[in-house]
Amino acid sequence: MICLPRCAAVLLPAAVVLAAPLFAEDAFPLRAVEFEGNRHFSAEALAKIVRLEIGAPVRKSDFNAALRHLSETGVFERLEYKYAPLEGGYRVTFVVEETPELFPVRFDGFDAPDEEIRQMLAARVPLFGDRVPPTGPMAAAIGNALQGWWKQRGNDSKVEGRLVPAGNERFAMLFGPRRETSRIAFVRFSNTGSLSALELQRKFNQAAMGEAYGEARLRELLHHNVRPLYAEAGYMNVKFCPCETAPDPDTEGLLVQVRVEQGEIYTVGEVAWPQPMPVDPRNLSKVNRIVSGGTVNMTGAYETMAAIAESMKRQGFMQAEATFETAIDHEAKLVHFDVAIAPGAQYTFSRLIVRGLDILSEPTVRKRWGMQAGAPFDIRYPAYFLDRVKADAMFENLKGATWRMDIDENRKTVDVALVFSGNERRKGPAPIVEKPEIPF
Repeated sequence: MICLPRCAAVLLPAAVVLAAPLFAEDAFPLRAVEFEGNRHFSAEALAKIVRLEIGAPVRKSDFNAALRHLSETGVFERLEYKYAPLEGGYRVTFVVEETPELFPVRFDGFDAPDEEIRQMLAARVPLFGDRVPPTGPMAAAIGNALQGWWKQRGNDSKVEGRLVPAGNERFAMLFGPRRETSRIAFVRFSNTGSLSALELQRKFNQAAMGEAYGEARLRELLHHNVRPLYAEAGYMNVKFCPCETAPDPDTEGLLVQVRVEQGEIYTVGEVAWPQPMPVDPRNLSKVNRIVSGGTVNMTGAYETMAAIAESMKRQGFMQAEATFETAIDHEAKLVHFDVAIAPGAQYTFSRLIVRGLDILSEPTVRKRWGMQAGAPFDIRYPAYFLDRVKADAMFENLKGATWRMDIDENRKTVDVALVFSGNERRKGPAPIVEKPEIPF
């Protein structure tokens, strides 16, 4: 077997490290080529890359070359092959591990339809598809192919590729010609509806001023900085532009005017909670902000998920996550929510370790500690405990107090170490610090 070791970089270098038993000197026919581990790239596409022909005689050097061809595409973190006899020849299996850093590809600024550009790249860049890596051989090959194609069309500007936000905390690779553009000097809003134009300008210009102007970039900034403000108030179909620009008389930048169409308020439709619910629905109602029939508030929806996860973490579910997906019915002006809650394993408190105190002070700290061994571990309690110790001035000349935890993943237990520093002297009795109530 021949193997490429895992590399720290996203993409593999072209060099191949050999670590395999040698083949026989005589060539044998290739009977089958198989692939394992491929998710984004089809076996048919990979078969074209390895350039091995069924029935043709193959030697060790042919398999090494096939592995190099796969490596040169720049979309694999790890590659190896294994072979076995089959019908008087070889069956070879290439085991691939694709890089996790693959992003949707977009184009901006070319005077041609996207489909034409994609067809051109598919013909010139091996394994080019809907998702591409942000750096490495494939990204460079895409840039070079676009540059050559752009020049053939009579353009001299340099083609660039960069990673840009694409909504919902996702990203995309954007390729386009470099443009000499003015910078945004200031953005004004009109027809803002229920939101204050002055407030929008104050918040948006913090992100937009100084940015290179382009309609695609402007819409991108609006999507991430203004749309959430309308979504918080239930306006789920807000539209921006037409946008107008004018030179700023005081700078070399542009004054941009954005017209807003806020649309109608949407309400919460169906809310699908997981069954069975891992939290008490009666307690959930205290923080829930996605109630059927209520006005949609996307910020409130995310805060609800954060509150659920926080509550579960305080009950020992340290890796709890709460997320949702939405389905928007623009005709009915409804937003449906599908909530998913993943509690993970529950961890319990195991023991308390106290460092930095003398034999007289340490028992006092242990007496005040309220979390019992075997109880669900409350991730907020150690910090709360130390805050109370400081607030009660339990020690004189206390310079510092920190905490850390040691997690046993096999037993799902947590040890907490409290570390005190300074010339501590116990001041006398103080009230015991109880464990704080969990809000829900």
